[in-house]
Amino acid sequence: MRPYDPNTFAHTLPVVHRQWLQNVQQVLTGNVDMGTPTANAPSTAGINAGVYTQFEQGNGSGILVRIAANGVGDTGASYNWAATGTGVAINHGLARQPIGFHVVDADKAVQIYRTAAPDNQTITLASSDNTASVTVYVF
Repeated sequence: MRPYDPNTFAHTLPVVHRQWLQNVQQVLTGNVDMGTPTANAPSTAGINAGVYTQFEQGNGSGILVRIAANGVGDTGASYNWAATGTGVAINHGLARQPIGFHVVDADKAVQIYRTAAPDNQTITLASSDNTASVTVYVF
């Protein structure tokens, strides 16, 4: 389905309806993003070389966060796993309790899970393998 361009009949709509329709059209034409990468791991980072590690929040209702393997400091990731099964408190900045998270990148097979109830400031995640680096989308 291709949405109509609201500007073709904007003159017939009240301003508030036109603005709402323009917002809907913007979403339907693909202007929603999860975030914009701002930095990536250096070429010395092995399997993670070139992988995005820092992000600006997009216009979706969530954030992307990179969590690097334990002891790895050259990737530029904002967080590192402490020990396997130990939670890392991530400051999500959503100003509301997040609904959950999705793993969007991992450098090995790993399970990521919550270790505490999330709140309007943090979500605490742990991994089944602290030698894995992952990117999660908290929403």
